[in-house]
Amino acid sequence: MKILIRCTVALLLCLCLLPSLCPEAAAEEAEAQVLDVTASGTGYTSFSFLFDKNIKTYKKSSGNASIKLESTTGMASLYLLFDLEYGEYTVTDNDTGKSFTAGKYGFLHEYIDLKAAFGTSPTSVTIDFANGAVGLSEIYAFSEGQTPDFVQKWEAPLDGGADILLLSAHGDDEQLFFAGLLPYYAGQLNCRVQVAYMTDHRNLNNVRTHEMLNGLWAVGVEAYPVFGNFDDFLIESLEGTYKQYSTLGTTKDELLEFVVEQLRRFRPQVVVGHDINGEYKHGMHMVYTDLLIQALDISNNAESYPDSAEKYGTWDVPKTYIHLYETNPIELDYDTPLDHFSGLTAFQATQKLGYPCHESQQYTWFTRWINGRNNEITKATQITTYSPCKFGLYRSTVGEDVSKNDFLENITTYAEQERLEQERLEQERLEQERLEQERLEQERLEQERLEQERLEQERLEALRQELARQEAARQERLRRETQKKLIIALVLLVFLITLALVLIYRIRTNNRRKHSVRR
Repeated sequence: MKILIRCTVALLLCLCLLPSLCPEAAAEEAEAQVLDVTASGTGYTSFSFLFDKNIKTYKKSSGNASIKLESTTGMASLYLLFDLEYGEYTVTDNDTGKSFTAGKYGFLHEYIDLKAAFGTSPTSVTIDFANGAVGLSEIYAFSEGQTPDFVQKWEAPLDGGADILLLSAHGDDEQLFFAGLLPYYAGQLNCRVQVAYMTDHRNLNNVRTHEMLNGLWAVGVEAYPVFGNFDDFLIESLEGTYKQYSTLGTTKDELLEFVVEQLRRFRPQVVVGHDINGEYKHGMHMVYTDLLIQALDISNNAESYPDSAEKYGTWDVPKTYIHLYETNPIELDYDTPLDHFSGLTAFQATQKLGYPCHESQQYTWFTRWINGRNNEITKATQITTYSPCKFGLYRSTVGEDVSKNDFLENITTYAEQERLEQERLEQERLEQERLEQERLEQERLEQERLEQERLEQERLEALRQELARQEAARQERLRRETQKKLIIALVLLVFLITLALVLIYRIRTNNRRKHSVRR
């Protein structure tokens, strides 16, 4: 028992000491703090408006601007809120002299990771805006750690790869008549969803563009939207709206070119548009969908608006849905709780998180429409007028819907296409590896065969040489034996001849003696 208690105490002590032993890990888990910074520089007479946490207080610099930020604590990141898109600017670490270019995409709300860029958290940075006057609303500086939820870390628009392109005429339409779409497809399913607004509302005020960004981010959209710069106004007819645009100096051709460009630029698998009748007869809703219908017929024709065709290529949209369209109807389920939004439904995520970001519109009848007069609406299905769940399949190149409850029916998302392509490439790589291994094995076997042939040839050659040696030795023995025999025979012959000569000599000698005696 005592051992168990001691082990428990030791474990608790280790857990207590862990943050001090691993300060970096502890810092990453903690939330980053908004730092107090001092600002100085050129372009503004005062910089206090940048830190009042009020996006409505903005100023435009007198020409190029340079802002130096200093803090007693290292600045791990910055969050800049522009009033108007600016473009590229330079950020410099004054401690080291290192600098980099930010603002590539012209985001109104731009997060800058200083630590990632410089490898450390500087205490002094300078932001140089060298391309003319800049309009700023807010600047936040953060310590190391997890940035607060209000910080938006936008990704580039989904050029060439949007699963769904939503054509929303105004800022708030995406949260009203398309309520549920963005939380479900962008948030829950993590599909690549691109929003293209027809207007940025700046003919009336600049605040709504910030509300649009805040609302999109709140419901899970991370791809920066497109803001069309066409004027915002209300005329309750299609032709009247076209006529008003013409009066304002915008031709129907310019409007159509904008929509065609969005289809070509984002190459959406699915495009979603407003009700043909403009939901509540809003002429801009009607125009945006009328333009969409026309654009579908020409976006795949390179001769129509050749500039965007050259820049992005042509595109034939696989599926097009129109809000409240009665032909080939589908009804979406936005009332099922979603894990991504901690149990809120897609509709509730829009209702409670997205639409409230449009602070300037809360006084309108839309607020009663989405919430009910007494906040009694909690489900998308409770909305029967301009239901955000009801759409119709206007056009399809991939067949008609069967389930009729999903924009992506019969569609393979870009992420899935990439996964399948990676899978195909991996299978191809494995097959190539297999073939290479087979080739190497065949080469090895061939080398073995050749080596065995070589060894066999060497063995045969050695055997031949041995046989030849043995034959040579045998021949040598035969030669020597023959030579020996010849010598013996010769010696014998010589002996015999000698013997014969001796005999002859003796015979002759004897004969002479006999002859002499006779005499």
